[in-house]
Amino acid sequence: MSTLTQRIPTLLLGISQQPDNLKFPGQVTDANNVFPDYALGMLKRPGGKFVANLKDASTSGKWFSILRDEQEKYVAQYDNNTFRVWSLIDGSPRAVDMGTNTGVPGTCNITNLKADLTTYNAAVDTTEAELEDLNEFASTYAEVSDGQTGVQSSLFEVSTNYDTNYQQTLTSGVSYNGTSYLVVNAGTVVGQYTSVSNFPAQYALGVERTDDYPYIKREGLKLYELLSTAAAAYTAGDLSTAESDLATAVTDHSNAVTAEGVAETDYDAEVTNCEITAIPSNGYLYGATAADIELLTINDYTFVLNKAKVTAMKATTSTALPEQAFVVVSIVAYHSKYTVRINNVDYTYQTPKDTSSGNVDTSIIVSNLVTTINAATGTHGVTATAVGPGIYLLGTSAFTVSTTGSGAEEGLYVFQDQINVTGRLPNQCQNGYVVKVYNSDIVDADDMWVKFNTTDSATSGPGVWEETVAPGLQYEIDELTMPHELVREADGSFSFSPVDWEDRLVGDDTTNPIPSFIGQRINNLFFYRNRLGFLSNENVILSKAGDYFNFFAGSAQIVSADDPIDLSATSQQPVNLAYVQTISVGLVMFGQNEQFLLSTDADILSPTTAKINTLGRYECDSALDAVSLGTSLAFVSKTLLWTRLYEISNIRKEAPADAGELTNNVSELVPATVDSFIASPALSIISFGEQGTDTLYQYRYYQVGNERRANTWYKWQLTGNLLEQFFDQTTFYAVCEDGTNVFLQSYDLTQSSEQGFLTLPTGEKTDVCLDLFSVNPYRTYDSATDVTRVFLPYDHITGKTFCLLELGGYIGQTVTAEQSNGSVRFPTVAGSAGNYYVDIDGDLRGRNLIIGYIYEMTIQLPTFFVGQSGGQNQYTADATADLIVLRIKVSTGLSGPVTYTVDITGKDAWDNVVTVTLPNNYNLGNVNISAASEHVVPVFQRNKNTKITIKGDTAFPVSLDSLTWEGNYNTRFYRRA
Repeated sequence: MSTLTQRIPTLLLGISQQPDNLKFPGQVTDANNVFPDYALGMLKRPGGKFVANLKDASTSGKWFSILRDEQEKYVAQYDNNTFRVWSLIDGSPRAVDMGTNTGVPGTCNITNLKADLTTYNAAVDTTEAELEDLNEFASTYAEVSDGQTGVQSSLFEVSTNYDTNYQQTLTSGVSYNGTSYLVVNAGTVVGQYTSVSNFPAQYALGVERTDDYPYIKREGLKLYELLSTAAAAYTAGDLSTAESDLATAVTDHSNAVTAEGVAETDYDAEVTNCEITAIPSNGYLYGATAADIELLTINDYTFVLNKAKVTAMKATTSTALPEQAFVVVSIVAYHSKYTVRINNVDYTYQTPKDTSSGNVDTSIIVSNLVTTINAATGTHGVTATAVGPGIYLLGTSAFTVSTTGSGAEEGLYVFQDQINVTGRLPNQCQNGYVVKVYNSDIVDADDMWVKFNTTDSATSGPGVWEETVAPGLQYEIDELTMPHELVREADGSFSFSPVDWEDRLVGDDTTNPIPSFIGQRINNLFFYRNRLGFLSNENVILSKAGDYFNFFAGSAQIVSADDPIDLSATSQQPVNLAYVQTISVGLVMFGQNEQFLLSTDADILSPTTAKINTLGRYECDSALDAVSLGTSLAFVSKTLLWTRLYEISNIRKEAPADAGELTNNVSELVPATVDSFIASPALSIISFGEQGTDTLYQYRYYQVGNERRANTWYKWQLTGNLLEQFFDQTTFYAVCEDGTNVFLQSYDLTQSSEQGFLTLPTGEKTDVCLDLFSVNPYRTYDSATDVTRVFLPYDHITGKTFCLLELGGYIGQTVTAEQSNGSVRFPTVAGSAGNYYVDIDGDLRGRNLIIGYIYEMTIQLPTFFVGQSGGQNQYTADATADLIVLRIKVSTGLSGPVTYTVDITGKDAWDNVVTVTLPNNYNLGNVNISAASEHVVPVFQRNKNTKITIKGDTAFPVSLDSLTWEGNYNTRFYRRA
């Protein structure tokens, strides 16, 4: 048997569900409420700062965030047929105009609602401002009240001189030689007095210290501490003024609370008047569930997609062609007949034989033909009108028309609804005349419909031919079946309305077909390369570049680079594209069983350059969109019970991408019921959650270049049940509920040491580890009972441990450790909904307080085995030897009290609590935290009989750096090979 020590350099490798003898050093059995920081160690997760109660929010529906810029950030919900929006900065609600065809009742006056909401939000701001003023005056009062009496301090110091002869000299204190007292302060003799009663008023005799200094005692002197009392800092007049100011602030705050209540009542009445009980059957969100709704935010616009809605074209069609024709006189000839045959009846004009017989030009020919045709209008029902060198024929019913004569084949010709060559179109025509240029009798794809537009919109005359839409064709997209928009207006409110989608203006169903999503459901919407995009079945459809609401080509003849793109992803099995993610080489599209890449080899993505390649064949969950990890993508696949996470990287156009599973060592950690999946590339974090539960499953990684150096799985247990989670830069937000109370919390993941509520003697600062923590809440004081009542800004959450942390010192002021003490208290919460409070003995007005709920950090260590590294990613543990673990030593960073629970098989578990100072109390400048320490925990048990759990269950942070265990190792006389 030999005694040995092995060091685990870090606990940052997180949860592993492999057997303990296969775990790498640094992997643990379980890790809850932790946060891996690859510089600071495994930390207790940050506390959740209470941002606001979300007024009128429900505990279901579709939740989403709108993150525009630093000043425009919102969290929103769709439920009960209505959108609700709150500011992410302070939680204040925003008015939402639900528009038309949404079921808004006639009792709703959106103008009044906006006005009352503005008044209510202003009243809330006033109440918060009055609370700040109240705290300021309370702080002043507390300081002045404490300063009514002098502060007494004990002075004592003896200096020692070793230079020549050993000599001790009193530099602060009192020495007594049997007859008189010598008073010394900081090396200066105050005086010598025969009696203590003769001391100056600010001095008094303190505790005797003679026995501590035998050298001086040998000389027959007695030593005492000198009690020095400083003069009172404030006068009775100062106290009277502070009391008066505080009373005024209390009244102002009370009045503000009353005004806020009145404003809230008025606003609530308007909200009730605008409640939507039912959406019309043709409303876009009729019957939509939370799972049906998809959202996409671009600047001030949030596009709302109902994935259950079938898109459609409007029934209206473009104008049908009238019964018309146009005769063109293109060649003038003498001694020629110009004949127009209508319904097999000829109408002819004979030009003069030669110039001697008279003049002839197009106007003369046209005029005579018009006169001849109109003379028989009663017979054929056709009216002729001269238009330059042509004749416009308009019939009351269908008619046939042809031309002959002029001495040349093209000297006189006619067309009705089609013509074969664009060069034959006249320069003058009837305004609005529509004709098809078919170019080829065999191919329809080169056909073109054109319309004549006269100069200055004249009835007829010169003008130009422009492309137009074919007659009798559906050309309008039905906006009530298409994605709608939620728009932030200039006044800060929001409006919900249909989008004005562009019409089909040119071509027909062959040359400019309707988009492939029409008649189908849209699965996803996205933004890519300055185009708005849809996924529908196997199709990906992109709008015109820069024209997000236009899905029709601008020309039936010319394919422009900015035209819409409509492509299909094909495979051997049915494809139904669910969502997309953008990467540098293109757009990755995810189907349930296959992934595709939309890309281009050209600089510009256009209908002629876009292409789709197969990227991989992995099963994907269609309900959870893939997320970006910066340079790679992550997506999930689910079994009946568990969720698997995959990463796809090194994505190229012409070669397979690299893919791997990230849950291979935690295959039964993330349940299949999770319905929220988000990521922060900046923080290298992925987070899973399930609406209605309090557990998050998170994955963080540390990567240098192309090398992934750490993969950490861990869990968070929230205070409250999750409704929505999202990242904003380095802040994590969680919308949670507890019964009917819906609230917003923020978590700062930067672990900054420059700011914080708690200060160490080293100067380091840190925040408290409390959930729903609130700084300096409203409080009142009852002088008769000497009790301070502190009110919670939210409804109490049952089953959680409420904590009040008195930081010490006055609000808004810096106080040294010698001037104030702090404490940690766990009072009982009383009251009812909307009015929960705790009662604390003493006057805490003006004192720095933080309230919140305790959450417990736990790390369950695996069974220890003697092992050795065999190279990169190789570790061999000896699971057959006998090992008695004697003790563990845990190196910590910035940490408060830590509890080590040792659970031995067959015995009751016991706790070893390592504290920094006495529990429940600490000095302001020396809080219950140490910057670095080593905790020694005795074990003295066989490794396989022992389970050790590290806990952080106080309001203070915990930082675990490394761990070392010591034990007796016996190989049982077997040689290891």
